[in-house]
Amino acid sequence: METASEKRFSRATWFKRTAALTVVAGVMVGLGACASGGGGGATGGSDAAGVAEATKALQAAQGVPTWQGPTASVDVSGLKGKRVVYISISEGIPVLNYWSTTVTKLALENAGVIVEVVDGKGSIDEANKAFQQAITTKADAVFLQAWFTDVFKTQIAEAKAAGIKVITGNSGSMETGLTGGQDAEVSFDYAEVGRLQADWMISDSKGTGKGLLVTSDDVPASQTQAVGFTDQVKKLCPGCGVTIKDVQIPQWETSIPTLFTTTLNGSPDIKYYLPIYDGQSLPGLGALRNAGAQDKVQVGSFNASNGIVQQINDPTSSLKMDIGGDNTWWSYAATDTIFRVLSGTTPIDNYKIGLRVFDQTNKDLIQGEDESKWYGYTGYVQEFQKLWGK
Repeated sequence: METASEKRFSRATWFKRTAALTVVAGVMVGLGACASGGGGGATGGSDAAGVAEATKALQAAQGVPTWQGPTASVDVSGLKGKRVVYISISEGIPVLNYWSTTVTKLALENAGVIVEVVDGKGSIDEANKAFQQAITTKADAVFLQAWFTDVFKTQIAEAKAAGIKVITGNSGSMETGLTGGQDAEVSFDYAEVGRLQADWMISDSKGTGKGLLVTSDDVPASQTQAVGFTDQVKKLCPGCGVTIKDVQIPQWETSIPTLFTTTLNGSPDIKYYLPIYDGQSLPGLGALRNAGAQDKVQVGSFNASNGIVQQINDPTSSLKMDIGGDNTWWSYAATDTIFRVLSGTTPIDNYKIGLRVFDQTNKDLIQGEDESKWYGYTGYVQEFQKLWGK
């Protein structure tokens, strides 16, 4: 659990980033914990041009993603035996566990790099202990996955003084820059994810949708995604309404079912439930199923996590849309970042990792356990292999 000072930090960061968004499309946006009130908002007239723009973007994202770089190679020949301590914010979240497992395998197979995964369990104290242990045992690099980088400025400085490299993943630094002193960041484009999540609601509702956006402000990328969403609604949909509620990782299992149920009963005009991550969606989907609400509300989320996104094919589930960022592609990009940082090669700012929208128009793509097949493109495997001289 967070200490009081840690909670003040994460919430202060959230409010700073969203202060300009307290009014969206003429609708008051409710900010607060899942148990608090707020939200609502009146619907207005549909903006046909905005709906058309959202629909066009959505349709493009339903297609097959393509490779957009990088092209600069990296020499991995001298990396065998290098050790990376990978501190994940929570290995209990399916997609984070997939990333760490895949990166561990790719780094070892392609360059002999050893990746040691530590589950931070959502606790900065646990992460600090792991970071300090990495420094004490003279790791070659530390990889911070999905943490607020500024919290670790002291440890990062200490690591760099000891010659230890620091990489961050999905920390929001792709948008803000490497402000924490880290050597590199590897991330999906979370602002684009937020825009696509908004495009789906706008297009599906024909410009009149009311949505419940569920953030998780202890995950840095959550803020970027929420800003992308609310900016897109403000730009394209004056007839839409958005309520924002925050549920942090330790409360996902217990608080999200309650949030979904109380919204279903108390705000029947909210038809779109939009958790930032589908791992966050999962307990709420169970509550909606129990309430028989599959024809009353629609859930649209992000990650297309294996074992969750399959519900998009289940008519008894409220999950109707899940944006996928190819998780294997991300894992290759993260491994490439590790290789570049360890070898002293200039890191890549943006890997432009492919995104794809899965919804009721292309749900048949979600078949089998091999998620790489859902995206229709695996050419990035060969592209990265070429960059590594394989």
